[in-house]
Amino acid sequence: MSQTLSEKLASFVCRLDYAELPARVVEKAKTCLIHGIGVGLAGYQTDFPRIAADIAKKAGTSDQQATLLYDGSTAAPMEAAFANAVLFHSRVQEDTHNTAHLGTVVIPVALALGEAGRKSGKELLSALVAGYEVGGALSKHYTAYTTPRGFRASSVYGIFAATAAAAKLLGLSEIQTVHALGFAASFAFGTLEAFTAGSMEWRFENGLAAKNGLLSALLAQHGAVATRYAFEGKAGFLHAFAGNREEPLKCAESLGKAYELMNVTFKLYPVCAFNQTPVINTLQLTEERDIPLEQIEAITIEMNEYEANYPGMSAKGPFANISQTLMSAPYCVAVALLEKDVTLANLQKYDHAELNRLIAKTTVLPSRQLQPLSSKISIRLHNGQVLVREMNISEEYYNLGIDQDIQLIRGLIGEMPIGRAQLDQLIDDILHLEEIGDTSVMLHHIADRSTF
Repeated sequence: MSQTLSEKLASFVCRLDYAELPARVVEKAKTCLIHGIGVGLAGYQTDFPRIAADIAKKAGTSDQQATLLYDGSTAAPMEAAFANAVLFHSRVQEDTHNTAHLGTVVIPVALALGEAGRKSGKELLSALVAGYEVGGALSKHYTAYTTPRGFRASSVYGIFAATAAAAKLLGLSEIQTVHALGFAASFAFGTLEAFTAGSMEWRFENGLAAKNGLLSALLAQHGAVATRYAFEGKAGFLHAFAGNREEPLKCAESLGKAYELMNVTFKLYPVCAFNQTPVINTLQLTEERDIPLEQIEAITIEMNEYEANYPGMSAKGPFANISQTLMSAPYCVAVALLEKDVTLANLQKYDHAELNRLIAKTTVLPSRQLQPLSSKISIRLHNGQVLVREMNISEEYYNLGIDQDIQLIRGLIGEMPIGRAQLDQLIDDILHLEEIGDTSVMLHHIADRSTF
């Protein structure tokens, strides 16, 4: 009987051994952990994590408690995973793999189970790698099929990352992990329509993916059984979401050989991943040239065709919330021109007259010549002069090393609910995570909010 994709993925998860992980993979897992927690804490002042934390605290108690990073309180692990995933996604400056923000889903699950089960740092790191690799293998191979159909990669593939990490920390057997992934394939969900509407659904999708991923593993642990053909079955995940179930094992060929974790990148600004380069390109243009804003006649943003056509990308308002502005390339470029920076605060200037004047003059043009994550900004002045700056980069530009990411996270301390000493302690704990015997200690260091 031939091996199914669930069985291939489960075999990888169960056989993954911390002692065999390359040092560069362990360091990247630590970088993702620092980034995920850091940008999560820096987004606590938005509405979404408050809503999620309130729900989590009202959902009941458990003998095993996990920390809600929003305010330092505790909840049952599944509820903590939900609330912390919403928090990690609140600033929208999380890590990215293709178009999936796997860290916002897998890290909260690993932290919740790691804390509640008093797991070691090595166990936590192993679970994170398992999660990123399973979610990344599926995301890399199938995102190009699922996103054009309207499915959101973060929740669709994040649930598998969460399930794999949970299975690893719960010590599931190989057959139990097959069942867990089978449940995740049935529970996967998430659409892109909210980006167009500017509504809140996507703000909570990753939280639910984290919770359901943990639930999938718990179901298997308690004896629930799922089909081994959850992916490649005639009515399975691949048919339903990707419309392509040919060669299903192909996506798992490189597991344990070429680590997808190494391809995870990090956002420099709190906007959509596709708006990172247009923002940086615009900011650098303002540094290089003196741009008289009152003389601007037209602004053109050329982007890769796929990115330019992503829901919400070309929106010009009127805007009513930050979920709309961070997705809008015209807004992000206009605010970069006006403010010489892009922050959570200046993403909320919905009624700013000068900003809206610039947005109205802006057009997004899809380009087949520009590669993904590249952009060309053209600003035409009333005197006929055209200021042009093109930025051609690859994903490697955003693949920050651990020291670079620590510097980025430390720069956000003013927006966090903890003090600098607490942040430094957190970073030090993560840098030496393999030496920690009980990861609950790490969470307790940032749970004290007496600095409020």
